[in-house]
Amino acid sequence: MSRRSGPLAVALLTLVAARAARADEPLPLVHPIYVHLPDAPEEDALRRAFTAAAARYKLHPVEVVDVPAPPAPRAPELLKAGIVNTQKIAFGEALRDLDAAATEVASNGGAGLSTDELSDLYLNRAIATARADWNATAAAPPTDARVRAYADYLRAAALTPARTLNEREIPPQAVADFKRATAEIQQRPRGTLSVTGSADAQVSLDGGPLMPVAGGVVFRDVVNAEHLVHVEELGHVGWGAVVVFNQPSLEVAIPARATLGLDGATAATHARRMGARFALVLEPKGGAHAPVGMHLIDASGQERDAALLVSAGSQPGIIDSAVMRLDETARRLAQADAQSGALPPAPAAADGPLNPPVLLSQPASKAKLSEDPAAWARDHWPLLTAVGVVVLSSIILGAAVAGDR
Repeated sequence: MSRRSGPLAVALLTLVAARAARADEPLPLVHPIYVHLPDAPEEDALRRAFTAAAARYKLHPVEVVDVPAPPAPRAPELLKAGIVNTQKIAFGEALRDLDAAATEVASNGGAGLSTDELSDLYLNRAIATARADWNATAAAPPTDARVRAYADYLRAAALTPARTLNEREIPPQAVADFKRATAEIQQRPRGTLSVTGSADAQVSLDGGPLMPVAGGVVFRDVVNAEHLVHVEELGHVGWGAVVVFNQPSLEVAIPARATLGLDGATAATHARRMGARFALVLEPKGGAHAPVGMHLIDASGQERDAALLVSAGSQPGIIDSAVMRLDETARRLAQADAQSGALPPAPAAADGPLNPPVLLSQPASKAKLSEDPAAWARDHWPLLTAVGVVVLSSIILGAAVAGDR
């Protein structure tokens, strides 16, 4: 062997060893994702437990994914536009916005509006429906439109029975009809309205302040009329309804609602972007009393296994056990696919750009040579292989040089 061929042989052998080391490294399998709900406080203990478990079982670093908040209510802006057009006597344009606001309020229980604003909504819609301009007098004969508008005058009066209208700003017919509605509301009987449901839920009546539902909420001295009930709960879609209250007492049970979370397709997209075949999603379900969900999602977005964890925040071992079980499930599924010759799904062509991942886990700690030589050798075998190749190449090169001499 010539002296020139020695360095080339060393470089060649080193490159082969490096490529072999990379080829023998296991492909990434599970990508852990921590889901952060909109408006949720930071669950540091829960996230630390998940991060530690992911590192312990040599998963990818944990990525934090924020779930987008539901769209904000449109009723506040619609109400402003409706009031402006009512004051301009542009009743057609006013009804377009006020009807849309009233429809939204009926479906969400008045989210985004205060009690006074809800009263303004129904008052101005009544004025626009009756077409009560400054030429319409209180003594004018009732029309079909004026009769229909009276239902909204009653709604406005039920919300603010002590309200007095400014006669310099409101047309005289509207002032007279609202006074009549207020007098009727003040004569109606009153009763008790109670709301029951999840301990983490909060309820608002007729645009009032949110109150915790834990143990049930009781509203007293409620007038017989239509009322708006709005419910909010962390991790859940908001709920609301129009309640017709016409009895001494009524109980409203909050129904089951859709939960906010990370859908399977999005979780799979994050996993594929990181080169993994599965996403392991840790998903808080809401407030302090709610459980925590953990889902194993494959690259096609299908849920393959799941666990519902109670008291996970206060007992980190529960998180650890769930990560271990679902990681084993992922490995069994991957092994079954390998034995059957099935290939993992290819990334979807419609995958759009994602925000850069926020990775929290730290690499697993390496064994120390003095404490566990065998484990240290396993952790550093690519380096040892490369060093061995260099040493062997140097011996061969030395022998070759000696032979040339």
